[in-house]
Amino acid sequence: MQPTLARSFRLYRDAYVGHPKEIWALAVLTFLNRVGTMVLPFLSVYLTTVLGFSLREAGLLASAFGLGSLGGAFFGGRLSDRWGPLTVIMLSLSVGGGLLIALQFATRFPTLFLLIFLASLFGEAYRPAMSAAVGNYVPSSETGRSMAFLRLAINLGMSAAPAIGGLVATTIGYDGLFWIDGLTCLTASVFLWFTSRRWTRPLPDPSDTSDPEATGRPPYRNGAYLLFVLGTFLVAFGFLQWFHTVPVFLKNAWGLNERSIGLLLAVSSALVVVIEMPLIHVLEKAGVRKGALLSGMVLIAAAYLVYLLPPALALGYVAVTLLTLGEILYLPFNNALPLTLSPKTRRGDYMAWYYMAWSVANIATPLVGLTLADALGFSFLWMILALAIGISFVLLLLLAPRLKL
Repeated sequence: MQPTLARSFRLYRDAYVGHPKEIWALAVLTFLNRVGTMVLPFLSVYLTTVLGFSLREAGLLASAFGLGSLGGAFFGGRLSDRWGPLTVIMLSLSVGGGLLIALQFATRFPTLFLLIFLASLFGEAYRPAMSAAVGNYVPSSETGRSMAFLRLAINLGMSAAPAIGGLVATTIGYDGLFWIDGLTCLTASVFLWFTSRRWTRPLPDPSDTSDPEATGRPPYRNGAYLLFVLGTFLVAFGFLQWFHTVPVFLKNAWGLNERSIGLLLAVSSALVVVIEMPLIHVLEKAGVRKGALLSGMVLIAAAYLVYLLPPALALGYVAVTLLTLGEILYLPFNNALPLTLSPKTRRGDYMAWYYMAWSVANIATPLVGLTLADALGFSFLWMILALAIGISFVLLLLLAPRLKL
């Protein structure tokens, strides 16, 4: 037992040590940003209960966030290549934070729509810039581990944010949500400004595997990369149903109450926090990115097929375990692939297209998923999701040589 515990301790230690100080700073920055994310989880409630908008009007206003995130992903990546990712991150956090604070003073539909759109536009520019910054400070062979580290910071922050936000809304009021969300963004921007002055200059990566022939080629002229982005969209469309469609299914079709659904969500978060970092560390050292990506897709598809079986709480835990393990295997390596594939001079541009795929999936997932479930039934939807992920599986197999897998 003792040697096993010692090996486990070393595994966890090795997963966290060795990150350069720049990656640690980016992780702290990410946690500060995400732990303050309080407006978005309560936006629809605020619009309907405090401002008195109808559900339809609240839905239209919430759609401004999706449109803004799409534009933010595009411009955030493009500007990272021109101004540098750190400049874009600081601009995103400072302007986005100011807009979140201003949002509480808007009460009319047009003003709210514009401010929500702009807050999302600037706020989401952060994501491609952050990924481009990671590529500047770690070798290509370690990007998966670094992406997993940032995902850990995101998950820790996002796990705490709704609980803190609910407490703030009920004790201080909704105005407190806007102030805290905005001020944490501004704090994160100041933190980056102070810490980045002591960072080392990005150095050429000796393990860089990006295609030298692609230098200067924009992503929309890179056929293999466009197919990779398409495959990413298909998996994202399937994966994100967990947050939009699955809770409705578990409540209405399987008859689970909110407490049981909440426990299932908690299991997913706990597995990510406990398992992801050491597992990705081991897999990256073993050089099995392709196997991890393919296995992750199989597990995500299998999770939805579990819902074709008769209702049972135990099967709910089986499904969430499969989906979370698939997420752990797929997302860190898939998030890192654009850094490996992109020429250094267009790193932000390539990341922009990658995150645009996720933004489009975020917009399409609730609309298409719930519409299909309503018209054709949940069972049909689960099979469609498995098919979509299966298409992405085949695409990745065919593209593997071009993707350096």
